[in-house]
Amino acid sequence: MRIALRMAALLAAVVLASAGTLAAQGLTKVTIIEAWFIHNESMGDPVAVEKGFYRNLGLDVRVVGGGPGLSPIDRVMAESKKGTIVFGVDYPYNILDAREKQRLPLVVVAHDFQRSAVRLLSWKELRGPRDVEGTVATWIGYDKQIKAAIGPDWERRIRVVNQQGDPATIGSWLKKDYQFAHAMIYNEVLVAKRTAKERYYVYDFPSWGIDWPENVVFTTEEIVQKHPQVVQAFVTGRYQGYKYALANRQETVRILVQYNSNLKGGEAHELEGMDGIASIMVTDTSRRHGLGYVDPAGWQRVGRDMQRAGFYRTMPNVTAAYSTRFPSKVMP
Repeated sequence: MRIALRMAALLAAVVLASAGTLAAQGLTKVTIIEAWFIHNESMGDPVAVEKGFYRNLGLDVRVVGGGPGLSPIDRVMAESKKGTIVFGVDYPYNILDAREKQRLPLVVVAHDFQRSAVRLLSWKELRGPRDVEGTVATWIGYDKQIKAAIGPDWERRIRVVNQQGDPATIGSWLKKDYQFAHAMIYNEVLVAKRTAKERYYVYDFPSWGIDWPENVVFTTEEIVQKHPQVVQAFVTGRYQGYKYALANRQETVRILVQYNSNLKGGEAHELEGMDGIASIMVTDTSRRHGLGYVDPAGWQRVGRDMQRAGFYRTMPNVTAAYSTRFPSKVMP
């Protein structure tokens, strides 16, 4: 009798293990390459993995952090050539440049930020962007907004350098090595508020007429054509993750630390930054259309402003750079 019970239990265990293996085998493997180190900016993906949102949609998602000098576009192209179903996060103007100047077949399928998170830190008061002269620090590949704000003669007015130095890449600015630095409302702006010892000023680009979406999710045209259901599932799962993250912030910070141990000790900073992220993700537009909404008008502004700044002779083909086929339907 005992032998029979043991055999039955063993058989049941084998069946359960086999079922779990088959379930895992039935998931579609996907990679997401973030724009920066994994932190509150990219919280939707780790949360979607850990809470099972992706799995419920049939996806097995690998989350890959970014960092200085790591181009999400280059990494996505490299992974796609291996046959990987891959997504990346970057700024719309970088996607546009990649399409127009390198002829890379990229397409944006979602917008994380409906509004700009970027601010300009200045040691002097400015009447407008034309007062910006001298050395401006920013991160490699993220200088189009300040150039577009200044205008087509930006090259005669500013010198752009790589932003660096602790804390949070604004260390050199805090030492006044240069007058101007870039800052995200959920990171460097908060650090400056805590650490700057003298008066400084913070300016937003929309008030200077540069009102662009940011942190756009992109993939390749081939992946969109061959795997539209996977694209839809990924977009939906990602914003289910963001919605849960914004509603459960303490738990989200613990998940982020699991994915990036360097955040340990800075949990309060990550938590504080989520207010800023919510303000640019949960907008009137996303309340109407859902999180991740791809705003065609935003792309028109990007193309128009870049042409005016002299980056293109004629209006670039912005409509080819994005798709509105994949609404998340996740309402904030």
